[in-house]
Amino acid sequence: MKRIAYLGPQGTYAEEATFTLFPEDFVSLPHPSIQGTLRALAKGEADFAVVPIENSIEGTVSATLDSLWVLPQLQVFKALVLPIRHCLITQEPSIETIRTVFSHPQALAQCQGWLEEHLGAIPCVPTASTVEALQKISSGVAVVASTRAAELYNLPILHAGINDAPDNCTRFWLVGPPGQSLAQPTRTSIGFSLHNNRAGALHDALTHFAIRNINLAKLESRPTKKVIGEYLFFADLEGDADQNPLKEALEELWASVEKLKILGTYPILALPQA
Repeated sequence: MKRIAYLGPQGTYAEEATFTLFPEDFVSLPHPSIQGTLRALAKGEADFAVVPIENSIEGTVSATLDSLWVLPQLQVFKALVLPIRHCLITQEPSIETIRTVFSHPQALAQCQGWLEEHLGAIPCVPTASTVEALQKISSGVAVVASTRAAELYNLPILHAGINDAPDNCTRFWLVGPPGQSLAQPTRTSIGFSLHNNRAGALHDALTHFAIRNINLAKLESRPTKKVIGEYLFFADLEGDADQNPLKEALEELWASVEKLKILGTYPILALPQA
């Protein structure tokens, strides 16, 4: 039975993504942090890991990129785009008697407009996870969390679908040890560092893709955490890293940068909005 590490605890959207990717039985290994989830995989304590990489509202989950850059022998095998549907969970009979709202900071941010419109200026208190927030349910308290989280704790949902953007979704990565392959990869994710910070260095690196009409779906920088002003670059490219023209472009890029790490070449599974 496969051992699957994911960003826990139970009831999180990461767990929902894990159930979607592994509908068969598996050993559930929730971890309190993204770093801990991926370290468990790197140490051989899990066979795969499921971690968030990007939310359509809040953007990239930097902890995932930072961890994959430094941890050896890990590879992205699949991406899952999971619709996010936040609920207001409370034992109160109506919103008029709610005095405090708890949830993960991203969940609060994704529902900020709805909360302000319907609850006014009541305190919204961040917690480490949406499920931790559910443990704070008491008189006058509401929590923003998923339908599954409410079911796990047998708590009533007062309002469903309270996220400000109805098409809110999070992309998760399925990460595992190298050497396995999945059919029909359509996206390749890479990280690279430049030899120096000279003018035009990034332009020169990206030219390998531009001259071959390879679409750059995403590009962003992250600090090296060594010297202020020095950055790593992460890119999502359309195509299969094992097939030309992308294979050829990556070979040329490899020769022109300080370090290149292919995080994975993989298919993307998108679930429809409910």
